[in-house]
Parts: sequence; C-alpha cells; structure tokens
Amino acid sequence: MKGSRELGRRQAEVLATLVRQYISTGLPVGSKAVANRLNEHLSAATIRNLMAELEVEGLLHQPHVSAGRVPTDKAYRFYVDHVAEVKRLGAETEKYIDESLSPGISLEELLAKISHILSEVSHNVGLVLGLPLEEKLLEHIKFVRLPERRVLAVIVSSPDLVENRVIRLEEEFSQEELDRTADYLNAEFQGWSLRTIRVEIFKRIEDMKVAFARLLTNVATLFMWGALASEDPGPLFVDGTAKMLDQPEFMDGHRLRDLLAAFEEKVKLARILSACLGSPAPGVRVFIGGENADAEMRHCTIVAAPYHYRDRVVGALGVVGPTRMEYDRAMTAVEYVAHLTTRLLSGN
Repeated sequence: MKGSRELGRRQAEVLATLVRQYISTGLPVGSKAVANRLNEHLSAATIRNLMAELEVEGLLHQPHVSAGRVPTDKAYRFYVDHVAEVKRLGAETEKYIDESLSPGISLEELLAKISHILSEVSHNVGLVLGLPLEEKLLEHIKFVRLPERRVLAVIVSSPDLVENRVIRLEEEFSQEELDRTADYLNAEFQGWSLRTIRVEIFKRIEDMKVAFARLLTNVATLFMWGALASEDPGPLFVDGTAKMLDQPEFMDGHRLRDLLAAFEEKVKLARILSACLGSPAPGVRVFIGGENADAEMRHCTIVAAPYHYRDRVVGALGVVGPTRMEYDRAMTAVEYVAHLTTRLLSGN
C-alpha cells in the first residue's frame, strides 16, 4: 500500500481495510471484521482505538451507537490518493472492450457505444462528453441560405465529423455572399478551432483593409449569431442510469429523484466532465461526493479521464456511481477505455 503523510501506518492499514470491506458489503464495519482482514495481527482493542482516532479525524462515522463505522468522503479521498491502483482489467474484459469498440463506425455511434461499454464494465453509469463545437478543428465549412433570415452551416471538423447547425440572423445574406464567406474561412483557417477563428476575425476587423471590410463583417456576423457562437459544452452520451436503482444508497426516494433529475439535466454532468478538458493534469480524475458542486451529485463519485485526437484533448469519458464505488476497477476501466478511444480516433 502506498504511504501517507497524513496518517500513521496502522491507521492507514485499518482505514484501507475498512473502506474495502464497506465497498464490498455496504454495511457498517466493526473492529472484528477489520481484524480478520488485516495483514498483521492487532487486538480488537487496538483496532477500536485506531477507528476512534480515524473518526476524530473525520474519516469515519458511526451511523448508530451500536453499529460499526462507515467511510466519509474524506476517507474515500484518502483511499483514491494513497491506496487505489490502476491495474489490469483482465484479458477477457479487455478483449470484450476491444472487440466492442472496433473502428469503422461514425464518431457519434462510437461515443454512444463507449458510454454503454463503460457502464457494463464498471457496473455504474457510463458517460462520454464530445468536444464543444467551438473547440473543434475546422476542415471545411459551407453556408446555405434558408428562408426567414436563416443560414445552414455545414461544418466538417476533425476527427471526421460533419455537423449541421442553423444560424438565425437579423439581416439577409445572399448565397453569393455566403459562398465568399465560406471560401475565405476555408482558405484562411483550415485546422483552426472555431473559438480561435472568432478571436482572430475580430482582431482583423480592428485593422482591416477596406477591400475586405464587407467580407470580414459578414464572417463576424455569422460567428456572433446562433449556433456558431454557442457555448454548448458538447454532446453528452449517458448509459446505464437504471443501474443506480439497485444501489442501496439510492433507496431513499428523494435522493434517487434528485439524482435522476441531474441525469436529465445533462449540462451538470457535462460541466463536471469538462473539468477534464481544461485540466493540465493527465490521466484519471476522481470527484467524490461533496467535491461535486451540484447538490444532486453529492452522494455520487465521478471517475473521468480525457481522450485525445492525436496530441489534442477532444473529449472526456467516465463513470458515475455511489461514493461506495469499486474505485480500483472504475479507475482502471476509465483509463483503459480512454487510451483505446484515443487510439481509435487517431488511427493508431
């Protein structure tokens, strides 16, 4: 077991043992159950004293006077930071994932299938967040004039994604103007993200030449309105919400209702996964209980990791379940699927 500066060796051993036991059974853990699973022999009195010390530290609490102890969010954080390990899923599980996520399907189908696989492998809810439109790399864009001051933007972006967005404007554009605008964007900004294109366009407007005044103004107008100016967090795929119904933590009707409402309001889940997109820290991240800002998610843990297209982060994936989660398996599954997704998208 990894060491810890916060706890003594025996405290750490007792806490890790208790957390594992509680994850396994969902029942308060007593000193006898801990003694039976420790690597070294300690008397019941010594274990009770150590558990009392851990309770004072806010790592354990006792639901009832006569009951054993259960871990707090702080205990799970200790477990994740100092005990849990990303190992191998097992040959059969890895083969199942590899065969299920074979190349040759559309990106949308792939992301939906990944959320299902994560749910199946982790026995929790699977989540996959795609890249927001404004962060996608432009390969080609076409504008088509529609009635009632609307424009259809057909956007081809990396990796191999075609999206149609309708832009509602306050002024009319001719198809000729739209074609010139698209030609300009394709010639000047291929490989740029829509966000950086927007910033550059407004920079060029400030010192533009008269010859390009109307063209740049048209580009700016299209980027200011509707879908191209959206701060949409990106498409979110969720699979396995029914698995939460089997968890004893959500037998309480109010708690379950709040959680399912959070799943319906996908922007909350997307916001949590988005933290992985902007984080400099690589690999798996774990958000435990009260670390989640939304009240509905404070009885849950989210295990998440970014995935890449070549060297660029293009999305995040993960699982959500109760704080009494099998952390080692969840972290291993998320890391494995994130690496595989990166390989599939990058053509490796």
